[in-house]
Amino acid sequence: MQCTILSQEVIPIKKSRKLSKLLKLHCAQCGTCCSDPVIELTDSDIKRLVKHTGLPTDRLIKLYAKSDFTTVNDTEDWINLSYGKRQLGLRKKMDGSCLFLSDDKKCSAYEARPMACRVFPIDVYLDEDSKATDFELSDVIRDKFIKCRQYSGKSNSFSQFRLKADQSGKETASFCRKIKQWNRKPERGGKDDFLNFLGIKTTE
Repeated sequence: MQCTILSQEVIPIKKSRKLSKLLKLHCAQCGTCCSDPVIELTDSDIKRLVKHTGLPTDRLIKLYAKSDFTTVNDTEDWINLSYGKRQLGLRKKMDGSCLFLSDDKKCSAYEARPMACRVFPIDVYLDEDSKATDFELSDVIRDKFIKCRQYSGKSNSFSQFRLKADQSGKETASFCRKIKQWNRKPERGGKDDFLNFLGIKTTE
């Protein structure tokens, strides 16, 4: 999630030769990509997950510090709290895997999964006008998970990918605006204060 390059505009993605190749990638359900990276969330992601799972917000989220990331980008999506800068992400199990990764390597919250998971493994790069400038295989797979068992097959639907990317862009842009509003507040609060600011309940 990169707040500095998103705006209110819908992402006008045009199909390219590179994107066509990436859309042929399919997950082999090895669970690798669900076992390590921090999945960043927006307030829209949280609301969908709470509604779908019935779990309270505190069971779903964690506010991650810079030390929790292998690579840290000094972007505007860091939330300024009374005890330091944090990013909002999906809570993990004790073994480091995703909260919703089942024993058979499937997502138990698939219908309400975060937008970051819906566009994965494609990274969409945008300019300041929210126009797609490039598409790449996610660096999570390219740089970290060399053994990730993905395979190339029948192309996924371009129109469906575009809809997911558009929705992801709009929701991220909205969330980033809220972060900016929060960070401009003269007094810094904690996690519950920030979630209340987003209109999200922290407990059942």
